[in-house]
Amino acid sequence: MERIGEIVATSSSSLTAVSFTLHQPPALGSVVKVDLEEGRRTVYGVVSFGTTTGLDPGRRVVRRSTEHVHDAAIYVEHPQLQKTLRTEFQALLVGYIGPDGRVHQHLPPQPPPLHFSVCGCDSDEVARFSQRRAYFRLLLDAAVELPPEQLLAAHIRETYAARGDDGEWLAAAAREVAALLKGEYDRLMGLLQAIEPQ
Repeated sequence: MERIGEIVATSSSSLTAVSFTLHQPPALGSVVKVDLEEGRRTVYGVVSFGTTTGLDPGRRVVRRSTEHVHDAAIYVEHPQLQKTLRTEFQALLVGYIGPDGRVHQHLPPQPPPLHFSVCGCDSDEVARFSQRRAYFRLLLDAAVELPPEQLLAAHIRETYAARGDDGEWLAAAAREVAALLKGEYDRLMGLLQAIEPQ
């Protein structure tokens, strides 16, 4: 699978990676993986946040546009920006495949190492990992930069699409969400509206 980033910070519950392509973190809610021990063990995460900033955190990014140079043309006019900016993304750890070959949907025993590659997951891998939905609770309970129910909604939309618009899976996911958010009507309705197919 294609390498999309390199881990620059890691913990028992999440990782931060620098994207290999400026302004293109993986989609919010998408499933990513880190292969360990030459592919014999895999850790899975759900993308929870993305940001593009300057390399030097002490210096603010300055405006570069003029009346005639703006948007994509700025990067042509100032090619050094490709070297002075970086795009990072965070992923919450939601499960792993251990040496037994089974999918486990809880935090892995150890966080993935620094400087390992983060890869995207193809539709078959997303379908295999998301067959059960025990990890939904990890997403709802996470301390993230956005409302956790909107993160879970983004994940459900991404997974639904990766599974080929699998309506049966989407209905099961909605039932799981309803059970997790019983008694929290506003959060539940906001999430259900956000995952309704267009």
